[in-house]
Amino acid sequence: MFGSEAVTGRTILVVLEPGDGVLEALVQACLRFGVTDGYVPVFLGAFRELTLIGAGEPPADEDEPMPESITVRNCEGQGTATVARGSDGPLVHLHASVGAKGDSARAHSGHVLSGVVQYPTEVVLVELLSPALERQPNARARGLATLTFPNE
Repeated sequence: MFGSEAVTGRTILVVLEPGDGVLEALVQACLRFGVTDGYVPVFLGAFRELTLIGAGEPPADEDEPMPESITVRNCEGQGTATVARGSDGPLVHLHASVGAKGDSARAHSGHVLSGVVQYPTEVVLVELLSPALERQPNARARGLATLTFPNE
Protein backbone atom coordinates (compact mmCIF):
# COMPACT_ATOMS: atom_id res chain seq x y z
CA MET A 1 0.00 0.00 0.00
CA PHE A 2 1.12 3.51 -0.67
CA GLY A 3 -0.64 6.84 -0.70
CA SER A 4 -0.29 10.57 -0.78
CA GLU A 5 -2.26 13.54 0.45
CA ALA A 6 -4.00 15.16 -2.52
CA VAL A 7 -4.14 18.89 -3.09
CA THR A 8 -7.01 19.82 -5.36
CA GLY A 9 -7.24 22.75 -7.72
CA ARG A 10 -10.15 23.67 -9.95
CA THR A 11 -13.40 21.78 -10.37
CA ILE A 12 -14.49 21.79 -14.01
CA LEU A 13 -17.95 20.89 -15.29
CA VAL A 14 -17.96 19.20 -18.70
CA VAL A 15 -20.82 18.05 -20.91
CA LEU A 16 -20.04 15.46 -23.58
CA GLU A 17 -22.31 15.92 -26.59
CA PRO A 18 -24.10 13.28 -28.70
CA GLY A 19 -21.65 11.72 -31.13
CA ASP A 20 -18.56 12.53 -29.04
CA GLY A 21 -16.04 9.77 -28.48
CA VAL A 22 -16.03 9.30 -24.70
CA LEU A 23 -12.29 9.02 -24.04
CA GLU A 24 -11.34 11.47 -26.77
CA ALA A 25 -13.71 14.11 -25.38
CA LEU A 26 -12.41 13.61 -21.84
CA VAL A 27 -8.82 14.04 -23.07
CA GLN A 28 -9.87 17.15 -25.01
CA ALA A 29 -11.44 18.60 -21.85
CA CYS A 30 -8.20 17.98 -19.96
CA LEU A 31 -6.19 19.66 -22.72
CA ARG A 32 -8.58 22.61 -23.02
CA PHE A 33 -8.42 23.34 -19.30
CA GLY A 34 -4.77 22.36 -18.80
CA VAL A 35 -5.47 19.44 -16.45
CA THR A 36 -2.50 17.06 -16.33
CA ASP A 37 -3.47 15.25 -13.14
CA GLY A 38 -6.94 14.74 -11.75
CA TYR A 39 -9.95 12.59 -11.20
CA VAL A 40 -13.54 12.31 -12.32
CA PRO A 41 -15.95 11.68 -9.42
CA VAL A 42 -19.04 12.13 -11.62
CA PHE A 43 -19.49 10.57 -15.07
CA LEU A 44 -23.07 9.80 -16.00
CA GLY A 45 -24.97 9.56 -19.22
CA ALA A 46 -26.34 7.52 -22.08
CA PHE A 47 -24.22 5.96 -24.79
CA ARG A 48 -24.78 4.61 -28.30
CA GLU A 49 -22.17 2.07 -27.37
CA LEU A 50 -19.53 1.53 -24.74
CA THR A 51 -16.76 -1.04 -25.08
CA LEU A 52 -15.46 -2.40 -21.78
CA ILE A 53 -12.85 -4.95 -20.84
CA GLY A 54 -15.02 -7.92 -19.99
CA ALA A 55 -16.79 -10.90 -21.46
CA GLY A 56 -20.27 -12.21 -21.98
CA GLU A 57 -19.33 -15.41 -20.16
CA PRO A 58 -17.19 -16.02 -17.05
CA PRO A 59 -13.47 -16.29 -17.87
CA ALA A 60 -11.54 -19.52 -17.41
CA ASP A 61 -9.26 -17.83 -14.83
CA GLU A 62 -10.91 -15.01 -12.89
CA ASP A 63 -7.53 -13.90 -11.47
CA GLU A 64 -6.01 -13.15 -14.88
CA PRO A 65 -6.48 -9.77 -16.55
CA MET A 66 -9.40 -10.00 -18.97
CA PRO A 67 -8.19 -10.61 -22.53
CA GLU A 68 -11.58 -9.83 -24.09
CA SER A 69 -13.91 -6.88 -24.46
CA ILE A 70 -17.64 -6.50 -24.69
CA THR A 71 -19.59 -3.75 -26.44
CA VAL A 72 -22.84 -2.67 -24.81
CA ARG A 73 -25.19 -0.76 -27.11
CA ASN A 74 -27.87 1.78 -26.19
CA CYS A 75 -26.92 1.88 -22.55
CA GLU A 76 -26.98 4.23 -19.59
CA GLY A 77 -24.73 4.36 -16.58
CA GLN A 78 -22.11 6.00 -14.49
CA GLY A 79 -18.42 5.80 -13.80
CA THR A 80 -15.33 7.35 -12.32
CA ALA A 81 -11.83 7.98 -13.59
CA THR A 82 -8.32 9.18 -12.90
CA VAL A 83 -6.28 11.42 -15.18
CA ALA A 84 -2.53 10.82 -15.22
CA ARG A 85 0.37 12.22 -17.22
CA GLY A 86 1.26 10.29 -20.35
CA SER A 87 4.01 10.73 -22.92
CA ASP A 88 1.41 11.94 -25.45
CA GLY A 89 -0.79 13.93 -23.07
CA PRO A 90 -3.39 13.09 -20.43
CA LEU A 91 -4.25 9.41 -19.88
CA VAL A 92 -7.84 8.91 -18.78
CA HIS A 93 -8.43 5.65 -16.90
CA LEU A 94 -12.22 5.27 -16.80
CA HIS A 95 -14.31 2.50 -15.29
CA ALA A 96 -18.06 2.45 -15.78
CA SER A 97 -21.13 0.40 -15.01
CA VAL A 98 -23.82 0.55 -17.66
CA GLY A 99 -27.16 -1.13 -18.22
CA ALA A 100 -28.34 -2.09 -21.71
CA LYS A 101 -31.75 -0.51 -22.31
CA GLY A 102 -32.82 -3.31 -24.66
CA ASP A 103 -31.89 -6.03 -22.17
CA SER A 104 -33.90 -4.99 -19.08
CA ALA A 105 -30.95 -2.79 -18.00
CA ARG A 106 -28.67 -5.84 -17.65
CA ALA A 107 -25.47 -4.36 -16.27
CA HIS A 108 -21.88 -4.62 -17.42
CA SER A 109 -18.97 -3.04 -15.59
CA GLY A 110 -15.30 -2.57 -16.29
CA HIS A 111 -12.47 -0.55 -17.78
CA VAL A 112 -13.71 1.58 -20.69
CA LEU A 113 -11.85 1.06 -23.98
CA SER A 114 -14.05 3.29 -26.14
CA GLY A 115 -17.53 4.68 -26.44
CA VAL A 116 -19.84 7.08 -28.24
CA VAL A 117 -22.18 9.47 -26.42
CA GLN A 118 -25.90 9.11 -27.24
CA TYR A 119 -27.37 11.87 -25.02
CA PRO A 120 -25.47 14.63 -23.19
CA THR A 121 -23.18 13.10 -20.59
CA GLU A 122 -22.39 15.00 -17.40
CA VAL A 123 -18.84 15.03 -16.08
CA VAL A 124 -17.19 16.65 -13.07
CA LEU A 125 -13.42 16.91 -13.52
CA VAL A 126 -11.30 17.75 -10.46
CA GLU A 127 -7.76 19.00 -11.02
CA LEU A 128 -5.01 17.70 -8.74
CA LEU A 129 -2.18 20.12 -8.01
CA SER A 130 -0.27 17.34 -6.25
CA PRO A 131 0.77 14.64 -6.31
CA ALA A 132 1.71 14.17 -9.94
CA LEU A 133 0.10 10.98 -11.31
CA GLU A 134 1.53 8.45 -13.76
CA ARG A 135 0.63 4.94 -14.84
CA GLN A 136 3.47 2.41 -14.87
CA PRO A 137 3.54 -1.36 -15.47
CA ASN A 138 3.24 -3.14 -12.13
CA ALA A 139 4.69 -6.64 -11.81
CA ARG A 140 2.55 -7.27 -8.71
CA ALA A 141 -0.56 -6.56 -10.84
CA ARG A 142 0.43 -9.00 -13.61
CA GLY A 143 2.08 -6.24 -15.61
CA LEU A 144 -0.95 -3.94 -15.81
CA ALA A 145 -0.19 -0.22 -15.82
CA THR A 146 -1.27 1.11 -12.44
CA LEU A 147 -1.34 4.50 -10.77
CA THR A 148 1.94 5.80 -9.29
CA PHE A 149 3.14 9.02 -7.69
CA PRO A 150 6.57 9.50 -9.32
CA ASN A 151 7.64 12.48 -7.18
CA GLU A 152 6.77 10.92 -3.81
